[in-house]
Amino acid sequence: MRRDLANARMGQFVGADGRTYSLRASRIEGPEIEDLIEAGWPVVTYVAGGRLLWHDEDDAWPAWADARTAPETVTSGRWESADGALAVVPVWPE
Repeated sequence: MRRDLANARMGQFVGADGRTYSLRASRIEGPEIEDLIEAGWPVVTYVAGGRLLWHDEDDAWPAWADARTAPETVTSGRWESADGALAVVPVWPE
C-alpha cells in the first residue's frame, strides 16, 4: 500500500506504521535491498522537496524497481526504528 508521510526531519521520520525511523546506513547495495524487501520491510521513497512515500506489501517491489532503473543515480539507505523495524529509503537527486 502506498501512503504519503510527513517530511523527514533531523534524520528521522515517522512511518505509516507509527514507528520513528532513523538513518543507520546511508548507502546499501542492491542485494541487501532486495533481501530486506523480500523479508517484508517497506520501501520509503524520498523525492525532491522532501516528500516521502511509504510502499509496503505489493507496492515495495515496484518502488524499488523504479529506483533501480532510474536514469539518474539513486542512492538507498537503511533506516531503523528503536524496536528494530527496518525500512529501505531510496533517494532521488534534487
